[in-house]
Amino acid sequence: MNELILHRLIVHELHKNPEERDARLRLSNELLTSDDNAVELVAGLDQMFERKPDLMQGYLAAPDESLFPGHYQVWLEDGQGRDAFVKFSQETMRALQLALTGVIGAKGGYLLYADYTIDEQRLLGMFLIRDKSGLVFQQRSDDKGFELDTTTFLDVNHLAMACRILNGPGRNVQLIRHSSSQSKISQYFQDWVGLQNGESSTELTHTFLDAVDSLPMPMDKETGNAMEESDFKRALIQYAAKSPQQTIQVKNFDEHFYGNDTPLRTYLKEESVPLEDGFRIDRRAMRKQYYLKASHQGISVGCTKEHLSSGLVDINEVEGKVTINSLELARFLLDQI
Repeated sequence: MNELILHRLIVHELHKNPEERDARLRLSNELLTSDDNAVELVAGLDQMFERKPDLMQGYLAAPDESLFPGHYQVWLEDGQGRDAFVKFSQETMRALQLALTGVIGAKGGYLLYADYTIDEQRLLGMFLIRDKSGLVFQQRSDDKGFELDTTTFLDVNHLAMACRILNGPGRNVQLIRHSSSQSKISQYFQDWVGLQNGESSTELTHTFLDAVDSLPMPMDKETGNAMEESDFKRALIQYAAKSPQQTIQVKNFDEHFYGNDTPLRTYLKEESVPLEDGFRIDRRAMRKQYYLKASHQGISVGCTKEHLSSGLVDINEVEGKVTINSLELARFLLDQI
């Protein structure tokens, strides 16, 4: 796990039952102690956020267009200090209370505000977590054995709602994307944060890959010649896998593959594609773009598009045949018969 620096942490409680129209608040006036337990909690929540394959991404609305962005801007201008952080969290909780009024089905919980840095990227994380009932073994009063008892603890393995805002001029926002059955309930969270131009990680990844397909092949640093397309695709997947916070910045991409040239930035500007401030990659969608896999009747086949273009794998749709031209693979299978 990458080192996490926890700057400030505070928690507030939001009381709301799904069948109720109104919400109540229990606000904290003091920060939580930034000890090892707090760091472990935030690191675990951030890691859980990282594992989400598809997120909603966009930008904060202008400070004068919504309550949350306005309070966020004040916090930044006040230097992100302790008192300003407490006030920012309290004011935005009150805004959330207003946003929840009349929303049937929405539930409350503990909203944790975390100001932290990881992978040299400063973030504001907001995680809605809830209590969970469980069982524990308690020693009997007669010391003759144990008995089961109930207990309540934080369910840190499930995020009810979560959002990260990347510190910087881009005001980039990432939110957990919920299933369509929860869209009406979770929409209030997006409205509260003031998310604009929201798109999913999968959609943005496909947009990025379409743009990359329009670029010239970068130079191979070892040979000085243009890279082979297959080599570039492998390098691209490796680059995405190592990107901090799974976020690709256009400037960093151009520098990594093209040095002082800026072909991707130029293309995005000319085509008005909104990726300039970076985006969270969907690794699964990226791999599917280059790696193909199919299973039927107990037979599984996996290959790359390079295998198709080279003729190593041939698909005849008319005859319904998939031919793999590999002596080594044939021998490997025959050896097991």
